[in-house]
Amino acid sequence: MKESTVASLSTLSPGSTVQSTFLVHSKDRKTTNAGSAYLDLILQDSTGQIRAKIWDCDRLHLEFEVDDIVRVNAAVEEYQGLRQLKVRSLSRAPGDGLLLQDYLPHSAQDPAALMASVIERARQVSSPPLRALLLAVLEDPALAQKYQQAPAATSFHHAYLGGLVEHVHSLLSLADAVSDHYPSLDRNLVIAGLILHDIGKVEEMTFERGLRYTTRGKLLGHIALGVALVREKARAVPDFPPELWDRLEHIILSHHGQLDFGSPKEPAFPEALAVHYLDDLDSKLASMAAQYAAESGQEGDWTTRNRALGRELLKPAAREKHGPNPA
Repeated sequence: MKESTVASLSTLSPGSTVQSTFLVHSKDRKTTNAGSAYLDLILQDSTGQIRAKIWDCDRLHLEFEVDDIVRVNAAVEEYQGLRQLKVRSLSRAPGDGLLLQDYLPHSAQDPAALMASVIERARQVSSPPLRALLLAVLEDPALAQKYQQAPAATSFHHAYLGGLVEHVHSLLSLADAVSDHYPSLDRNLVIAGLILHDIGKVEEMTFERGLRYTTRGKLLGHIALGVALVREKARAVPDFPPELWDRLEHIILSHHGQLDFGSPKEPAFPEALAVHYLDDLDSKLASMAAQYAAESGQEGDWTTRNRALGRELLKPAAREKHGPNPA
């Protein structure tokens, strides 16, 4: 279990001291203008990340690497308006009793409960071949564990443990609402597409220590990995209709919406279009919510630039302050 003198990295104040364990997110050896070496680190725990410096590092003979958990004693400083740690001592922490959720961001919701809800919704699918395929994926023990733990991304949205299942759980509620509004949609196909659209992320990313892309993930991407994974499961479903598979595969291939955004195909029928726009909506609203949370203590009416959206965001407090336009 993580032991710390601080409840959250966001509460650190310059002049204070930190004694805690952190996960090493990055480690770079650099040189000052005077020629002395130092280590530039990014340390993290479940509450966030912070930059840290180890000055005159060569004389300390430190033995640790990226993704190690280290015990740190440091002073909190402010540099160019940002907090950072000046490390006094650092050592690799023993692995006994350390929990992953203490060092990586994780969903505020219970991933196991979300997963159970997703499985229950899959059981309600009225199409026998689609229901069999969904349960073959979601009830595969090894695959289900990854699906429950995986982030939906490493930075843009739901970028935390349990993010994928949280994202899908939200999408399923949207799918039922949209299918009620547009009864011509094949609800079963929309539900199946949303449950499976990002399934390749369980192989694209690794989340045993840091949230990072695997070599296979970098080479192939989650769309190609997802199609291959689902195709393998579909082959085990007796008499799975080929034309139904073509439509489901198209949904996975086209869910990013545009060729420029990484989709090999663009949505060519209503269910594919619905999956794309629901995925896009939930992802972008989650990205906004994460930005607001990360900058809640900062002054001003606008956030810094949101990388996923390519723009600054008007903060909730500013929207309330300015109020609605007069009639």
